[in-house]
Amino acid sequence: KGHMSMMDDMREIIGDALAYQGLSVNTVDDAKLQAAADLINNQWKPNLVKFDAEGFGKSFASGDFWVCQGYAEVVYGEVPEDKQEAMIDFFIPKEGGPQYLDSMVILKGAKHYDRAMQFINFIHRPEIYAMFLDEFRFPGFVNLEADKLRTTVPMYKAEDMNKGELKLDVGEDLEKFNEKWETIRFTAE
Repeated sequence: KGHMSMMDDMREIIGDALAYQGLSVNTVDDAKLQAAADLINNQWKPNLVKFDAEGFGKSFASGDFWVCQGYAEVVYGEVPEDKQEAMIDFFIPKEGGPQYLDSMVILKGAKHYDRAMQFINFIHRPEIYAMFLDEFRFPGFVNLEADKLRTTVPMYKAEDMNKGELKLDVGEDLEKFNEKWETIRFTAE
């Protein structure tokens, strides 16, 4: 208590609470969303210093946060490499949670379509993609040849992501998440 943070991200936090309860991160049922908000407000929030989507990596590296929910590559990027093993115990909750997907897109009718395709193809060359994997320490889900060329150990295994779920567009039901988030994020203890 007093040294923990969670992301300042409505869909991540509510999605985590839904997954913790064995539900889909895309649940829009009012009672289930209320139960998720209650879990966050009554059990998780009292342990937090704050919700933080910006400085959690620096705060963890400095020792201000002992536990933080966030993007692992941000935390690893702030902790000196020679101290990472001693300082960081990274895990993905066994219940799973929201996942994200980084993508590259080319706009329809893009003026330099061919150059954009060349860049995307360049990034996915195994020897180049291996550098990306080494820098961010992700498993090589997408490019198995690059995974064979990497020089670092991934921070987690691909199968650790099996219980995760991509956040879908919930359409007008997003307002339900907004309403619950206001009771979580903007209500004093």
